[in-house]
Amino acid sequence: MQLPGFLNMPTRHLFFTGKGGVGKTSLSAAAALALADTGKTVLLVSTDAASNLDEMLGVMLRNVPVPVLGAPG
Repeated sequence: MQLPGFLNMPTRHLFFTGKGGVGKTSLSAAAALALADTGKTVLLVSTDAASNLDEMLGVMLRNVPVPVLGAPG
């Protein structure tokens, strides 16, 4: 799989910011899954009180790390 340029040599922390509706959740989830697919260990964190990452990833999120089925690492 060909990664977008900003994921080829990512820094230790990636932040996705912007106004509402610009795709922060979609892009951060896609980036996390793409990096996990390359063998990286990924922790995806949201500071949004109304985050819908649980719906996007199909897992019930908690205040502790939760594995995403089908995503290594």
